Amino acid sequence: MQKYTFTVWKAFCIYIGYSVISAPAQAFDLFDAWQAAINYSADFSAAQSERDAQKEQLTQTRAALLPQVNSNYIYQRQPSSLSSTTQTHGWNVQASQALFDKAKWAQYQQGKITAKMADWQLENVKEDLLFNVAKAYFQVLLIEDKLVSIEKEKEAYAMQIRQSKALFDKGAATILDTNEAQAGYEAARAKKISAMTDLLVAQNNLANITGLDPKQIKRLKNKDFGDLLGKTSKADWVNTAQKNNPEWKQQKLALENAKQAYIAAKAENWPKLTINGGYQDNHQIQQFYGLDHGTRSKGGIVTVQLSMPLFSGGLIHSKIKEAAAKEQQNKFLLIATERKIELNINQAYQTTLGNLYQIKAQQQLLKANSIKLEATQLGRKVGIRSNLDELQALQAKADAEQKLAEAQYGYITTYIQLLQSAGILTQSTEQKKLHKLLY
Repeated sequence: MQKYTFTVWKAFCIYIGYSVISAPAQAFDLFDAWQAAINYSADFSAAQSERDAQKEQLTQTRAALLPQVNSNYIYQRQPSSLSSTTQTHGWNVQASQALFDKAKWAQYQQGKITAKMADWQLENVKEDLLFNVAKAYFQVLLIEDKLVSIEKEKEAYAMQIRQSKALFDKGAATILDTNEAQAGYEAARAKKISAMTDLLVAQNNLANITGLDPKQIKRLKNKDFGDLLGKTSKADWVNTAQKNNPEWKQQKLALENAKQAYIAAKAENWPKLTINGGYQDNHQIQQFYGLDHGTRSKGGIVTVQLSMPLFSGGLIHSKIKEAAAKEQQNKFLLIATERKIELNINQAYQTTLGNLYQIKAQQQLLKANSIKLEATQLGRKVGIRSNLDELQALQAKADAEQKLAEAQYGYITTYIQLLQSAGILTQSTEQKKLHKLLY
């Protein structure tokens, strides 16, 4: 039967086209998977490029405050006429420097804020990526644990089938016992096939995120994680998020950026003071009835220009209103972001706490069901329990094992989600704690 099951599983894998990226067989843990995902993820690489592009705005806005220097070369030839021909050539250098331009200074402040926002935006993408990898990683481990439990259940049913047949041959049992054991065995085999399909999907998901061979996943040292929350409260996690959550930080900077945009828009009504300088050297040669006559003009000039808009058709006023509306928009977006993150933290905290209680409850249930199974098996031997009683006890123990695994992996997954919501999942201190806990 085992050989048959393996052959069916192998054929099923080939049928759906399952494959993993070819790589040297080497076990990887969660932290290896995180590093692999950072290097492998095209979305993360795109986010890095976007960050690099946005940070260039700082250089661009600063450039407007620095001297602007241009040079030109001019050559002109007037078409020949009956009396004369004229050629002109020369060059000039022009330089300008803003002495006072409040709008450009505000735009420079925007450039600095945009550069900071770009860093936090990339950090937010990284936090999401690490959490998705962790979720996929623990999903694979969960289904593998379930398969172990289901396989034990299936083997126990197979043993009962053999025992029931032996007793039936001796006349000590009815065919009903054998049929009941066979029904339990077929149900366990169906569960195994379903779990194998789920495992394949989970493995493909992990491989798609990390580029690693999911068959080389490393098991956890143990699943007794203890009380991960300790004495922390939801308020403590919210306070941590205020300082570290990248989405929250990014939205705060977005509001600052909108304020500077409003200042820049109003500054368009302010006077601008600019100093300009230049130097030119121009030559002109004119032929008149065969005689050449040349002139040359060269020299430098420095001017100080003061300009102030008097009427722009309502353009400046409209830009001020637009900037004011966007500032108000970002105030509301910040409130919405705060509420969303607080909600995420509350839910992750409560779910983590609930999973901790669920683990304790499932451990007690598993212990009780194990004792019940032993008692039922003993009772069956002495004739006070039926084969059906034993099958039901066996099923109850298997279900308790699987639900305990769900609670354990759900516990560590929601705790990592809590770290992500607080914005500290990427911090080396938290990752070292996790590594010590898991491996």
